[in-house]
Amino acid sequence: MSDRQEITERRARILAELSELGLASARDLHQRQLAAETAKDAALLANSLHRISRSIRQTLALEAKLDRDARKETRREAEARVAQRKAQVKATVERLIWDEAETQEREDHLRDVLTTFLDEDDLYGHLAEGDIDTHIARLCTELGIPPPPAVILRSGGTPDPGDPSGLPEIPAQLGSPASPCGRAEDDEDDYWRSSA
Repeated sequence: MSDRQEITERRARILAELSELGLASARDLHQRQLAAETAKDAALLANSLHRISRSIRQTLALEAKLDRDARKETRREAEARVAQRKAQVKATVERLIWDEAETQEREDHLRDVLTTFLDEDDLYGHLAEGDIDTHIARLCTELGIPPPPAVILRSGGTPDPGDPSGLPEIPAQLGSPASPCGRAEDDEDDYWRSSA
């Protein structure tokens, strides 16, 4: 357990205990107020009850704020991890595009399509799932460029002894060969349905 997590949990325990103690005190003061024999005693107890109630409300508000802050921090960390994964995948696939594209026009087109695919994957939360090699192999397949053999093997592919190129067979879940526009034509409807 990290120091920050330990501090957060300790703070939460203390605030929860303070809330419970304050609530117990408020209940006791309320009972004593109802049983007070004089108006002066009842007024003093009501004043004390008001102060302890305010303290309880502040404790609960602090608990809620700390919870919101923790959720924001978790979300920021997750977004930073996805942004880093996206940048790593993009850098790798762009190098492969540069190696494979015969013309500047084709390279520019593939880069634009890659950016669109990555933005879609990011939008639907796909980049947070799976390993980077699987994303690289899938995007290469969708762009119609061969993924690096090591990436295919790490993402679950197997060598194809019948393939004279020596490239491993791409796993079925990584998609079928891409159309000239990028996404496989036969699977385009399925892709959009599964992304929704």
